[in-house]
Amino acid sequence: MSRTRNGFTIVDVLALSAVTATAAAVMQPVLDEADEQSMALTNRDQHQRLSARQGMFIAANDGQFASANVTGWLSTPGPTQDPSLFEGNQTSSTPTQTTDWITPLLGDELGLSANRAIRTQELLEQVRDPRNGIYNDTLFMSGADSDGDDFVNAFNNGGYRAVSYLAPAAFQFWGTPEPGGFVPGKGIVKGDEDRWRLKFGGVPYNFGGGMALNIETPREYRPRIENVGTSLSEKVLFADGTRYVDFSGVVDIETTATPVFLGNFVSGFFASDFDTAYGRDRPGIFASARRQGLGKGVDNRVLYISFFDGSTRASSVTNAKARPDWWAPTGSEWRSFDSIAPEAANQYVIGDQLP
Repeated sequence: MSRTRNGFTIVDVLALSAVTATAAAVMQPVLDEADEQSMALTNRDQHQRLSARQGMFIAANDGQFASANVTGWLSTPGPTQDPSLFEGNQTSSTPTQTTDWITPLLGDELGLSANRAIRTQELLEQVRDPRNGIYNDTLFMSGADSDGDDFVNAFNNGGYRAVSYLAPAAFQFWGTPEPGGFVPGKGIVKGDEDRWRLKFGGVPYNFGGGMALNIETPREYRPRIENVGTSLSEKVLFADGTRYVDFSGVVDIETTATPVFLGNFVSGFFASDFDTAYGRDRPGIFASARRQGLGKGVDNRVLYISFFDGSTRASSVTNAKARPDWWAPTGSEWRSFDSIAPEAANQYVIGDQLP
């Protein structure tokens, strides 16, 4: 009488497991690539939405675009203005800080919270590059925030994602101010910042100080579309990027409503090697790549950049650093090669003006 075998033997199971493991190993790169393409598509959609909203703002505001000295100027200009106009409960579209250009564009549309701490949390959750999976390790607090406890509570209940999009300060801020001092035949004259302080009660955010190490933007520059440049398709509105990473590797978000320098949503000069906001390290600085969740190959990853003409293009960090003219207004003057990215080092000589 013959017997029929039922089920699998251990040899069958092992063979099947080996085949499955081999198939998974073959398919994983394909799945990873599909996942990366899906996230890149979502990121590009975010770019197009932000660009469109900025374009609508420009059309409705006589050529001005959302920036620190436009949407972030609620009383006197700059970091000395009244922080209570930003802190606590305001509106869905109130900037989370003076240099926040995104909330005025999308806050009402997204129905963001009136509470600044929660509004910041919601903004970073809903308006982000999906490749940026990093959460902030801690809060960078000035100690003067009246709503500091709100930020602590939000941090302990859900946390804060890293910022995903940065606008270049060279376009966001006023032009490089002329300093005061002794002028032959005129004596002691006031500098631009002194004049602004007398006229406005504060100093507007401007492209001066350390930011102007490599380039100086035109003194008369203001954040209006007609001042940006001769070719809007070659001038950066914003790009994938994030802040902050300190020397110890701690990643944090600034909570102050009136930051002295750049804040969470604005970057310095991209072509400087001091600017690590877009994924490149420099000696002594912890990997910005960690903030972006980029892993290896940072310089050759896809960096999406939106331009003032409404277009969005993909670039590598390496290629983007070779185009310093993208990151500053037409007429900006090259001043120094100190700490400049190697890709940009041979582009200009001191005194040249960027196209």
